[in-house]
Amino acid sequence: MHNHVYLILLLGLLLGGCAGLQPAQPPDLAIPDSHLFGVTRLAFDPSGERIASAGFKGDLAVWEVPGGGGISRLRRHRSPVRGLIWLDQGRLLSAEEAGTIVISGLSDNRLIAKRETTAGLTALAYLAQGRLILAGYANGQVRAFAYPGLEPVRQLEFGTEIVALATDHAGARLALSTDDRQVRLLDRTLAEIRRLELPPRTALELRFSPDDRELAAGAWYNLFYWDLATGRLRIQQTEHWGAVTSLDYHPDGERLISLGRHTDANLRLVTADEGTVLRRLQGHRLCGAAVRFSPDGRYVVSGSDDESIRFYDLSKPYRPQRVGDNW
Repeated sequence: MHNHVYLILLLGLLLGGCAGLQPAQPPDLAIPDSHLFGVTRLAFDPSGERIASAGFKGDLAVWEVPGGGGISRLRRHRSPVRGLIWLDQGRLLSAEEAGTIVISGLSDNRLIAKRETTAGLTALAYLAQGRLILAGYANGQVRAFAYPGLEPVRQLEFGTEIVALATDHAGARLALSTDDRQVRLLDRTLAEIRRLELPPRTALELRFSPDDRELAAGAWYNLFYWDLATGRLRIQQTEHWGAVTSLDYHPDGERLISLGRHTDANLRLVTADEGTVLRRLQGHRLCGAAVRFSPDGRYVVSGSDDESIRFYDLSKPYRPQRVGDNW
């Protein structure tokens, strides 16, 4: 019995490695040493002219788009950053695994607010209509803090680890996933609207569609989509041979980018309705961590445990290459 399990795992790893050998679009730019021990989070500013990144050692950085020039670097944390959000054009919200939540002003690199909370922070979100910053924890708590002073407001208990948090574009609803596979939708007062249809695996990252009618999630091997009017789930098979650790909608809502983590670290641009692969983007050398579209949909930017941040220009013709051909 154990031998059969090992053979299946070995086959999966081999197939995953083969998946990474498919011709794919190389990056147009790579920042090779962005964060020591790897990137953990990425976030575009509202204009799309800058992208912020966070690292395993707690440092934050801001880069030019599309040139990749470094603009600033902030030492706000000491442990892996688990949340990174632009509150507006000049304010950046970040939170680390050790529990520290910080609001930074980027015009002068000023520390605007700081709140020390408990260790085990796993996720972060900003609910604009409620003016609430939400932090999820491994102990099953979601804690709400007032914006901009970070005063504690409320605490919710879910009994098992909070895996992901996300807010819709209207800033009116919060989605959260827990380690027991539950996915819930809450309103701006943090009252539960509904529990969405239970997926077969834990939802690892959550993203609302641009029209806020659908919620997407990455998971092992699959992408999940929920119709938020009914709570019903549909499942897409992917080319990833491991966990889909990060994903993002294109601004048109018709496409989605996904990033693998464990066995491939590849990127796939797919249609949101059928999962048809539109472009394969060359993957990282180590586990994928975060991927985001620019606000205008032109660029995909990804970060990885290999310490690199990569930029892909989707306005260019799709000319896939084998790894090593010209990169």
